[in-house]
Amino acid sequence: MCSIRLGMRHSFLKTLILFSGVLVISQVAYPAENSIPLKTILDRMVAHNQWQDAYLTQYTALRTFYADNSRFNLDATLVVETAFQQPESVESKVIRQEGSSLIREHVFDKILETEHETHTRASKKEVDITPDNYDFRLVGKEVCADRPCYHLEMTPKHKDKYSLEGEIWVDGEDFAISRILGTPSKRPSFWTAHTEIDRRYTRVDGIWLTESIDSRSDVFVAGPSHLKIDYKYTTIRTGN
Repeated sequence: MCSIRLGMRHSFLKTLILFSGVLVISQVAYPAENSIPLKTILDRMVAHNQWQDAYLTQYTALRTFYADNSRFNLDATLVVETAFQQPESVESKVIRQEGSSLIREHVFDKILETEHETHTRASKKEVDITPDNYDFRLVGKEVCADRPCYHLEMTPKHKDKYSLEGEIWVDGEDFAISRILGTPSKRPSFWTAHTEIDRRYTRVDGIWLTESIDSRSDVFVAGPSHLKIDYKYTTIRTGN
């Protein structure tokens, strides 16, 4: 039983490390176009990311973590206040926690530790969804939350524990990523048969922020496992 639970908690952790970053910010809006080459979409997406790194100076976010495993009847909740300040300062403070100590100590705490270790720009560059790290194929133009967007398939150039096989949706005006849906290109652990991660963003006063991260896994013996992180921003400061 101990080894099963160990595998389950490692699956929770490894499938979320890539998605523990907080936000994506919009750049100057482009008019939505009916037909646009893939290269142009990617160039504007990269330009947006570069602008974001320079423009965002500080934020504070209240994040609510929730995880459950129905087979073992385990669940837990953690509320964390996370503060970022340029260039690379990220500090998280626990506000409230309840439920399974196994999940809280060996899943939530490990995620926070990993975030602290991997928040640098150098680490971020290695896992960013960019043409340096992924190949893309344009699926088509769609509508995302009443806004035009471009649907792209993505394949990692180098498969590792942080990369994804899946899809992204890019806003048709701001060229910020508005949604990521995929599975790890490498199994997070021996215990995990399948994992799907859905990360969604929302536009607030011209800025794109992570709204939620939802991860669902099928774990050998342990069965279906679920982890979700919801975001609420209390402070956002940007440069001129």
